[in-house]
Amino acid sequence: MSLGNAWTGLTVRWVRRRPAVFSTMLAALVWFGQPLSGAVATVDAGDLAKTAPAAASGAAPKPAEDDAKTIERAEFTLKYPLGWTEDTQAKDYDPNGNFMLFSPKNSSVQIIIMNKADDPKKVVDNAIKKIDNVQITTLSRSNLTMWGTHRGVGQYLKGKIVDSFPGGIKVFCFSSARHNVLIIETSFSDDLKDVQQDLQYISDHFTMAK
Repeated sequence: MSLGNAWTGLTVRWVRRRPAVFSTMLAALVWFGQPLSGAVATVDAGDLAKTAPAAASGAAPKPAEDDAKTIERAEFTLKYPLGWTEDTQAKDYDPNGNFMLFSPKNSSVQIIIMNKADDPKKVVDNAIKKIDNVQITTLSRSNLTMWGTHRGVGQYLKGKIVDSFPGGIKVFCFSSARHNVLIIETSFSDDLKDVQQDLQYISDHFTMAK
């Protein structure tokens, strides 16, 4: 597979996969970048716009090794909790360069592997320009330097997702030997205490090939 060096327009689109309270929410967004195999990055508005889940009592236990699924692909390996699902039905799903994991409720992690053609900070800045005030009305933000064991740059936006539900979106990018990896991690406040250990588990168990 030839990755090349040129960056082209990477489209980020909101796609409703399920009935949602915001039935008219559909936006086409663009930042500069190119996924590993030229896929279009998708942010799922159906899951973002669902009614926020009711709070559950107690924090979810950290997944045991035998309570996790494993993905092994050419450029990376990943483990994630059994209750989570990989959205293989998304129109622009690319198992090698652009895919999303969903919790049993609303939280999600999108992983986009792209050509190493720009510095991670620029990748993050471009992504945030298309997320802030569209996917989330940001009330506060903080800088990120780590996602799991990966050092990079990012921001944690907290506010109201689709201008309605309290939550946050982490946008983070790090460089591997050959690629940039963009992470978009979305969680609702009512869901966070039940999935924060899952999110940590996913970030701790994502490894790029050497």
